[in-house]
Amino acid sequence: MRAATFLLLVACFAGAAQTVRVLEFSEAQEFRMGKVVSKRIVHPGMGARQITLNYSPTVAGHEFSQHVHDFSDDTIVLLKGQADLRQGNLLHRFHAGQSVFVPAGQIHGTITREDGTEMISFQTPPDMALYNGSRDSSKAGAPPPKGVITPGAVKFVNFSDHDGFFVHPGIGAKRIAAGYHRLESEESFSPTVASGTEAVVFVRRGRVQVLVRGKPQQAGERDVVFVQGPAKLELRNVSGGQAILIYALTPPVGVPKS
Repeated sequence: MRAATFLLLVACFAGAAQTVRVLEFSEAQEFRMGKVVSKRIVHPGMGARQITLNYSPTVAGHEFSQHVHDFSDDTIVLLKGQADLRQGNLLHRFHAGQSVFVPAGQIHGTITREDGTEMISFQTPPDMALYNGSRDSSKAGAPPPKGVITPGAVKFVNFSDHDGFFVHPGIGAKRIAAGYHRLESEESFSPTVASGTEAVVFVRRGRVQVLVRGKPQQAGERDVVFVQGPAKLELRNVSGGQAILIYALTPPVGVPKS
């Protein structure tokens, strides 16, 4: 599947404060949990208030150590490879094209099972303790994570077999909706970002040109378009190939429960 170029037109509600930014992957900041070195792309340091986005490339055997987000939900999206979600001594295998929704308070971590595995994760709201090392239970002398393991609380969902939201209020997600979108040539995707809402568009494949008040910007693979509403977005694929986006919205205003 060849890389796609698509046009992102941003039409903002008149007179309302809004922010549209392109965040380049090359400017992401590294942090470590266990043996996994991740990059934070969206975080409070760049102005996000309600969501974070992390990118984690890993190799077989590396563990993102078990931890707990006291007040944040975690949405893990596996882009490539396979991994186990670990909760205590319990392991649950998941593969590329699957997502895991972990409610606040649930103990969790991941163990990579294939070289070249890539995943992204959203925390809603941000959990800054993830970045300063205090959540890393693998450190010498660190206490075990304080949380719970509730059967059935963590949800595993497929996302790559259809377009649309795969994490939404219908599975218990009150703080986030996450969607997967494939755009064929000339197709459009037009989400609305309501006032008080933040949205993240992660470019999984393709290259994006963003028009903000008539000024074009570029976003390539693994770059992010970050939006603080209110704003109306029109994403239109203007190439001959297919484009792939992963889209997150918090809170999930207007998202159906199924």
